[in-house]
Amino acid sequence: MPDQPDGFSQPRLIDWGTALETAARLAAAGPRLPRAIERAQAAAPVFRNRDYPLSPLPLFLRESAVTLVGRQLEAYVRLLEKVAALYLAEAEVRAWYGLPPTATELIEAEAAGRGRDRATRIGVCRLDGYLERDGERLRVLENNADAPAGTLFTPRVHTVVRYVLDAAAVPVPPHAAGTVPYEAALLDAVGPGLAEARRQHRDLSLVVLQPRGAGNRESLEMAAAFRALGVDAFVADPREITVRAGRARVGGRAIDACWNKVNTVAWQRLAHSDPTLTGRWREVLRDSDLFHLNSFLVRCVAESKLTLAMVQEPRFASLFTAQERALVAGLLPWSRRVESGGGLPERLLEHQHDYVLKQPYDIRGDGVTIGGAVSRSQWAEAVGRAVKEAGVVQRYVAPAAYPVLSADVPGGEPIKVVAMPVSLDTYVLRGQVAFLGSKASLQPRVNIFQGGQKLSVHVVAKRPGGPDSTGGPR
Repeated sequence: MPDQPDGFSQPRLIDWGTALETAARLAAAGPRLPRAIERAQAAAPVFRNRDYPLSPLPLFLRESAVTLVGRQLEAYVRLLEKVAALYLAEAEVRAWYGLPPTATELIEAEAAGRGRDRATRIGVCRLDGYLERDGERLRVLENNADAPAGTLFTPRVHTVVRYVLDAAAVPVPPHAAGTVPYEAALLDAVGPGLAEARRQHRDLSLVVLQPRGAGNRESLEMAAAFRALGVDAFVADPREITVRAGRARVGGRAIDACWNKVNTVAWQRLAHSDPTLTGRWREVLRDSDLFHLNSFLVRCVAESKLTLAMVQEPRFASLFTAQERALVAGLLPWSRRVESGGGLPERLLEHQHDYVLKQPYDIRGDGVTIGGAVSRSQWAEAVGRAVKEAGVVQRYVAPAAYPVLSADVPGGEPIKVVAMPVSLDTYVLRGQVAFLGSKASLQPRVNIFQGGQKLSVHVVAKRPGGPDSTGGPR
């Protein structure tokens, strides 16, 4: 595929004028800034699973560029839903993924109980990407569809940073309409379940699934946030779910919907340790009316890193339109499943620094090996493991850097500004871009659990009758 397909374009996303002027204003705020950060963090609701320093400088983006890229990302999510449908329809596609029997059983039960169309729908996902160092073109690195982290905390990070800017008297341009992250997006994501509950003339009861003893801050906060929005919500272990009289239940408590926060890796471990789990959930999916946000088909297929390769695999090219293939070539870095033969393993060993290896499912960046960040022996071991375990190779994308401010200790060191590689993460709810998030890190993997931190994202409104902002606050 061509590197830049015909008809595909992306403008620069970062509004550098606003970013640099706001950074200068923050750096000049003096003692007001660390005091504002301290007060904001003390008063804010929980907004992070792991503590990290709060940067008061948002990632400023241009509205026209975000609008164009948003349309492309929504089209990509539709393509992921098509891949899920192809998995059900094409035996060759199912064989290529080679999912374990426990996953296959749940996929088949859910497709039979809910219908194929519903099973392929992606209710919520986070598309993680980098802005390329040269040109700031967005490259999508992976899709997270297991009710992804950050759906609640991203709006809260934005709220805390907004408070800091106001308290430090640092003006910023207005947001573009419809781009401000909002906590009520949780209700948008479970909209079909809410609508069905109302049709049945009952209030929505929702469970946030998390194994006993493994609950993270966001799961607990998510249940509380749902309750604040008028939903009867609580956290429970997936092994506690049963079916009676067509309703899913936890003990004697009937539930209408579940936000399954058990990631795919953890679910596989649970199924291995508890042989009854798959059978119990097969009954839940087949015999109850539970609204399951993101089906097991979506979680096991659309989220798999193998899908990054599947949509570029020559043998499957005829399954996609020319427009879909151009979209893939424009958004994704070159990706392939690592297989013996054909010279790919040898190519990876020879050009180590050009590639990244990924396990099909992983969490927190643990299954990612960046060629340029490991020794030759570690890379050779990773290549061998990828051949044996159907790993995925992706061409390395060098991320753009952005200024990150550190000023959260009153009376401590002066305000520091450090250029850090950043991600751009897009939250898509029911097929539409809802809001954006960002992570920054000096580590090879830009991940909160690999020493990174989150940034607020601010989409700068286009001036009426004029181009996007290229200057600073007005």
